[in-house]
Amino acid sequence: MYLAVKHFNFLLQGRDFTIMTDHKPLCYSFSMSYDRHSPREARQLDNISQFTTDIQFIKGHSNIEADALSRKDINVVAFNHDVNLEIIAKLQADDAELKTCKEKSRLNLQPVPIPFSDASIICDTSTGNNRPFVPLACRQKLFQHLHGLSHPGIQTTTKLISERFVWPKINSDIKRWARGCLQCQRSKIQKHTISPIGKFPIPDRRFQHIHLDLVGPLPSSNSFTHILTAIDRFTRWAIACPIKDTSAETVASVFLDRWISHYGVPTTITTDRGPQFQSILFQEFTRLLGVKHIRTTAYHPAANGMVERFHRQLKNSLMAQTDSTKWSDALPLVLLGIRASVKEDIGCTPAELVYGTTLTLPGQLVKCEPTTQEDATHFASCLLQVMQNIRAIPPREYNNPVHLDKHLETCKFVFVRVDAVKKPLTPPYEGPYKVIKRTCKYFIINKNGNNETISIDRIKPAFYEPPQATDENTANKQSLPSIAKKQEEEEKLSTTPSCVTRSGRLIKKPKRYVHFMV
Repeated sequence: MYLAVKHFNFLLQGRDFTIMTDHKPLCYSFSMSYDRHSPREARQLDNISQFTTDIQFIKGHSNIEADALSRKDINVVAFNHDVNLEIIAKLQADDAELKTCKEKSRLNLQPVPIPFSDASIICDTSTGNNRPFVPLACRQKLFQHLHGLSHPGIQTTTKLISERFVWPKINSDIKRWARGCLQCQRSKIQKHTISPIGKFPIPDRRFQHIHLDLVGPLPSSNSFTHILTAIDRFTRWAIACPIKDTSAETVASVFLDRWISHYGVPTTITTDRGPQFQSILFQEFTRLLGVKHIRTTAYHPAANGMVERFHRQLKNSLMAQTDSTKWSDALPLVLLGIRASVKEDIGCTPAELVYGTTLTLPGQLVKCEPTTQEDATHFASCLLQVMQNIRAIPPREYNNPVHLDKHLETCKFVFVRVDAVKKPLTPPYEGPYKVIKRTCKYFIINKNGNNETISIDRIKPAFYEPPQATDENTANKQSLPSIAKKQEEEEKLSTTPSCVTRSGRLIKKPKRYVHFMV
C-alpha cells in the first residue's frame, strides 16, 4: 500500500480517493494507538496520511487487478505428455514394423480398446498382460519417461519396460539408452579408474630432479604456520623449512636460500598446482635458473608421491613430540633422524649418498677412529670416484590393483570425477567433455572452451553421442507433430499471452488475469 501511494504520488496529489485492500487489519491502522506501530510502520502511515486516510476492505476474489500486479511471476513445472495411447494407436496404423511382426512374429497382436476412448490399440496378449506395440517414433520418449522416474539400472529398466510394452529388439534398445543416460553416468559410481603406477626417468646424478611441496596450515609455532619441503630423487635427501606464509615470493626466496645455495641448481622440479607454484613470479624464477618445471595433474598427489610419502613420515615424527605446538623447535632434530635412517629401497641413508659417510647422532659415545691417515686431496679424489660410480635406484614397485575401462581407448567424451568437497546430493562426476588427446596417464579435454589436463584416474568413459539428425529423430519430427497437430492448436487457443524477458526466459501469465493484462 505504501509503495503504491509512493509510486502514483504525482497522480494522487490534490485528489480525493479511497484505498481498497483485501488485508482487513490495515483498515484500522489510523484508528489504532500510535504506540502499537513499529517505527517503520509509523513512517509509512505518516506518508500515506499526506494523501488520504480512507482505507476500506474488499474481498480477495474481487481484488483481481491488484493480485495480478502484486504477485511475482512463477514458472510452473509442466509435464508434456508427447506420448499417450491415442498417439501410439494413430502411429500404429501406418507402421511397417507392426505389419511385419503380425506376419512373422510369434507375438499375439490383437486390438484392445483404449479406456475412456473410442479408439483401439494393438497389444501383445501372449504373456497375459496387454503390452502395446510401440512404433519407432515413440520408443525413446517412452523410455525416457519410465527410466526417468528413478533412473534404475539396465536390467531393472529392461524388466520395467518389457513387462508393459513391446517392440522389435526392445532389450538392445533399452540397454543402449540406459547406458547412455547422462544423469545416471554423472550420479552412479561403478568402479573408479585405477591406472598402473607411472615411472619417472632415473636421474643420472645427485640433485638433478627434486620434488617440491608445502605442508600446512599447522598450529602456529614461533609465528610459523607452514613447511616448505623438498626431496632429491637420487639420494632421498630432504629438507623442511618452516615459513610464515605461502606466497610465491616467500617460497622462491626460501628455496633459493635453503636448497640452491647448498646443493646447486636442479635440472627438473616437480610440484603440484598450488597457486604459489603457478604464479608468474615462480615461473620467471625457474626460467631464470634454467630449470624444467613439471606440474602434476589436479587432485592426483601420487604424481608427486616421493615428497608426499616424506610428508607422512615428517608429520608422524612431529606428532610424536612431547609438545606438538612447538614443532618448529623440534623440526631440526627430526630431520637429523630422518636423514640418518636407512631407506629400505636404496639400502643406505640419504646422508651417506650426500656426504659419503654417516652422521654423528646426539648421544653417540663411541668415536670411530680412522684406520689410516689420509690427506685432504687424496680423500677428495677417492670420494669423487666413489660418488661417480653411484647409480640411482628406482623406487620399489607395489602390486596395486589396476582397473582400466577398455572404452577409454576409443571414447570421444569422458566424465571427470569431482574430488573437491561436495554438498550433499551433488553428482560425483561432471561432464561429458570432449577428448582432445589421450595418453597412458592423462587426458587433455575441452572443458568450457579451455583445454585441461586431467589424470586418467579421475576419468571414466562417457557413452554419449552429440545431438544430430538421425533417422529416429527425423521420424520423431515428421510423425509426432502431424499427429498431435490438433492438440497443439487447441493448446494455443487456450493459452494466455506470454512474453520473453531479456535473459530469454519465457513467462506465461495466469489465465484468470488475462483480461486485466496490457
